[in-house]
Amino acid sequence: MPPRRRPAPDDGPGPAVSTRLVQAPRRRAPSRAAFTLVELLVVIVIIGVLVALLIPAVAGVRAIAQQSACLNNLRELGLAAQQYVVAHDKYPAAWFEDSSGNVHRWMDYLQPYMVKATEFYHCPSDPNAVPLSYDKTIVLSYGINISRFLDDAHDFWYPVMSYNVEHPGQVILLADCAAGVYYCGIDPPPFQDPVPSVAYRHVGGGFNAVYCDGHAESRTDTTQIDWDASQ
Repeated sequence: MPPRRRPAPDDGPGPAVSTRLVQAPRRRAPSRAAFTLVELLVVIVIIGVLVALLIPAVAGVRAIAQQSACLNNLRELGLAAQQYVVAHDKYPAAWFEDSSGNVHRWMDYLQPYMVKATEFYHCPSDPNAVPLSYDKTIVLSYGINISRFLDDAHDFWYPVMSYNVEHPGQVILLADCAAGVYYCGIDPPPFQDPVPSVAYRHVGGGFNAVYCDGHAESRTDTTQIDWDASQ
């Protein structure tokens, strides 16, 4: 009897199977088209339009800020004038020559009552930054009201007594002034607007002024009441 054959173990290799993974085809990223010349020109035009719109807005904000700074200067000058009036019972004169031949102007009278006085004499909107010939520390943008409608007792060219100004809240003391002068107003009458030597350099063609009671405001037009201390 022939011997029995031990069956071969069933762990041998079967049919050849590939172990390589099947890779999905790669998707190409969409190519990014470069700017064409037309598109570039459109972008440049848009930027130019935006800049053209922005510049006037920035200039307007700057003009308003300068006008506000100017009003602050006049408030400081008005406060100094109030202190001078309290001490002397009169307003500072535009011009006065004492017995020794020394000339004093309204700026000289106010300086002792101000801290860093020279900083408040120049309006930020004033393009003329030329110091006074007799005082290089002062670049002046403001002038005192020298209007005279009645007599010298109500004319700030001279020392006006405080009791002669019955309505200090209505009468301009100092205002934005033209280059080269330190006074403005109407002399002789009649009243005229625009007022001589006033610098209408602020927003809307207006000017800033401080009144005899110390308050400051912006004006575009005025009447005789604003300049006449005898009212």
